Amino acid sequence: TASKPKFRTINLSLNKLVGMAYATDELIEDVSALEIYIERAFKDELEYKIQDSIINGSGIAMPLGIKNSTALVTVDKEGGQGSDTIIYENILAMWSRLFSNSRKNAVWLINQNCEPQLHQMSLAIGTGGNAVYLPSQGIAGAPHSTLFGRPVIPIEQCQTLGDLGDIYLASFEDGYVSIDRGGPKMDSSIHVRFIYGENCLRFQYRFSGCPVLSSAITPANGTDTLSHFINLQARN
Repeated sequence: TASKPKFRTINLSLNKLVGMAYATDELIEDVSALEIYIERAFKDELEYKIQDSIINGSGIAMPLGIKNSTALVTVDKEGGQGSDTIIYENILAMWSRLFSNSRKNAVWLINQNCEPQLHQMSLAIGTGGNAVYLPSQGIAGAPHSTLFGRPVIPIEQCQTLGDLGDIYLASFEDGYVSIDRGGPKMDSSIHVRFIYGENCLRFQYRFSGCPVLSSAITPANGTDTLSHFINLQARN
């Protein structure tokens, strides 16, 4: 039966992220590394804000984050599950809702205070059990701990343990599109506060992005929707 493909137009307009700092002429003259330090600090903060917008962004004058995307799949907690817990069944349910061809590129993103819960997870076998979380082996092994063979990365942008957004399974390479206009730029001027003897340092970065899909996809055989981005229902 003949059919026509359906396409979605994604319009991305670059948003500007700006930071400013003031430093006296004397401070810049006397502390030779000050400008380098300020530049590094602002670039770190710009990176944090961009990552936060990719996770939590509203899409209004900023990128649309996965938390607010209609393509996000939220897996239900288990019946009778305790508050502020993450159990093996949660991880298994999340893994089963990710596109199978995106698993090779996926990562787990967690708030750092989720780590004790991951270390305590186990798979019951008879009267015993096996640990299911594989912690990093330091410089001798993989740089990240893993679940289902995929890296577990703690980030500040995830919510606290038990809240919606404390853990994500995400494939950004397949499911998120972004644009920018070069890297962060720094400009300086002595004119803004000339009479005060201060230099003005301005940092700006133009960036935007959003998930590729507008909704989760129902597979040809099955009823559970699949997506590039999966999270876990709140447990509080």
